[in-house]
Amino acid sequence: MNQPISFTWDQQSAAAALKAGSAAGISETGAYEGDITSAVYEFGKDGSQSQALVLSLDADGQKANFLRINFLGRDGSQTFGMGLIAAIMWVAQVKNAQAQQRQGQNGPEWCLPALEGKRVGLFLQKLLTTKQDGSDGYKFEVRHVFQPGSRLTYKEFTEKTPAEAIAALERTMKDKDERKPHDSSRGGWGAPSNNNGGWGNNQTDPNSVPDSRLQQANRQVSHNNQNPTFDDDIPF
Repeated sequence: MNQPISFTWDQQSAAAALKAGSAAGISETGAYEGDITSAVYEFGKDGSQSQALVLSLDADGQKANFLRINFLGRDGSQTFGMGLIAAIMWVAQVKNAQAQQRQGQNGPEWCLPALEGKRVGLFLQKLLTTKQDGSDGYKFEVRHVFQPGSRLTYKEFTEKTPAEAIAALERTMKDKDERKPHDSSRGGWGAPSNNNGGWGNNQTDPNSVPDSRLQQANRQVSHNNQNPTFDDDIPF
């Protein structure tokens, strides 16, 4: 038989109280401090040599998944993401992170266990996107890395300057809109208009009175006189 538990106020319960009422997922551009819960490799396809590290972050109850950091391009050359990963290693105090293979939810996967469970600070930018079904969605990209608590970036730490870079990003960086124009069948932004009005097009006044049959017949006679039909000598 289950027994009811008692409750006490301590450091563990205080930490739990901080998470009370928090949103299930990160939804806005901003600076977040949290634990890396997953660090998995992603590889390019169709001959591409690209590689990325995909992170999941738990920021005191607010979660962000699929934080993709591309560090090798299609030709195998290093990209801006290599610096981000190096900064994450500094923040996490990890000097050597070896890739390991394990069984994931969708089969074998390569991961970096040395980073998992480490607390980091990430500045995330929200990207507005278009889903495959045409509806709106969003994702996040890592724009900067900082030390939790002090909010120092690696550059500020080495140059012994105040922690200002992350605060500056909070003031200036906005969401990035990468949505595609809507399909014409759905209407909305970017859709071509089906209106036949304008110069050179026949326009109909919805308030006009329809022509009588006599007016229509006279107009047809006038049209035939201007555009005579071919006479094939057949008497009808």
